[in-house]
Amino acid sequence: MYKLYLDKPESFECDVAVKNASLKGSVARLVVESADGVNLVFNGKIDGGKCVVPVRRLKGLLDENVRGNMFLEVIVEDTYFKPWTSDFVVEEHTSVKVKISEQKESSTKPSVQVRVPVKETPATIKKGKVEIPIKEAIEICRKAGITHKKDILKVLREYLLK
Repeated sequence: MYKLYLDKPESFECDVAVKNASLKGSVARLVVESADGVNLVFNGKIDGGKCVVPVRRLKGLLDENVRGNMFLEVIVEDTYFKPWTSDFVVEEHTSVKVKISEQKESSTKPSVQVRVPVKETPATIKKGKVEIPIKEAIEICRKAGITHKKDILKVLREYLLK
């Protein structure tokens, strides 16, 4: 069975030998007769015994899986020959098929997770219920003119003790 393609042009090629005649000026045609009544004819050439018939892509002319009969006609010195016949089927050359084997419903409800980045909080000194942010306390001391580490620690100790 010969395959014709919907989506790819091709060439039907064969060797032709003629006895007691010249191939010069001969004519070759490929006839495609589909089972649903559509007939197509493709003209070709014979050169030095090599027969080549270009067959265009068949999309829009025939459907996939169409079957029928096709044959080669050769006319040599005004004599008609039908030297080759075959059944054919039309196929796609390139195709992608998808088969869904199973569709599952999710047994769990959708969930959303939210992640909040943890902000760095300034270090604090705790004494009972009083919290003093260290950076703020140091800044207050500097504004008050206290710049030495020992002096700042002394002020913080006194404050915490009170």
